[in-house]
Amino acid sequence: MTPAMNAALGQRRVMLAGLLRITLPNYTIRLCDGSIAIRWGDEVFTGRDALFGTIGQVEAISEATGDTIPGMDMSLIPPSLEAAVRLCSPDNQGSPVRMWLAVVDRDTGLIVPDPELLLAGEVDTMTLEQDSQVLEVQIAVASVFERLFEPDEGAGYSDSFHQSIWPGELGMSNMTGTKINELWGPGDKPSAVTTVPPFAVRGVQRFF
Repeated sequence: MTPAMNAALGQRRVMLAGLLRITLPNYTIRLCDGSIAIRWGDEVFTGRDALFGTIGQVEAISEATGDTIPGMDMSLIPPSLEAAVRLCSPDNQGSPVRMWLAVVDRDTGLIVPDPELLLAGEVDTMTLEQDSQVLEVQIAVASVFERLFEPDEGAGYSDSFHQSIWPGELGMSNMTGTKINELWGPGDKPSAVTTVPPFAVRGVQRFF
């Protein structure tokens, strides 16, 4: 958190705002948790998006350490069924999602530099839910670290795959086929126990 943010949060009266940006393939949603318009650089965050409506619910975000990947569930309330169907398009899966906590200067209406990034993720799934009163799109946001768990199913001992990673490297240009089906790297995992040969003297090993 910047010194300016820390100073602003130390005041007796603080105006906080949550900023949400969802970058779809052909459209960017910029929303804030209020009915005002907040400008941040060249971007304007509003309480209602012209195409996709308002924020419905946002799961609480907390900071912690552990062995789980952070994520978030949220929802948008679109103004029409057509907008909801467009939002749930499969093309929108993987769209970047960013959420910040901002402090707004009451006198100028400007954002105190710089908002704290609370979440960097991407759209995982979108589910359309409707009852008698409201139409809502539930959005599961996955962390960007999910990409680290994608399997390398296309990896292989071939010139084409090798050059897709290292263009112009011809070390496999003459390989036409192999029965090896293991990944590159060391063989078995190293043992936790190190065995020293009996004839090792002062760092010099003798083998008979």
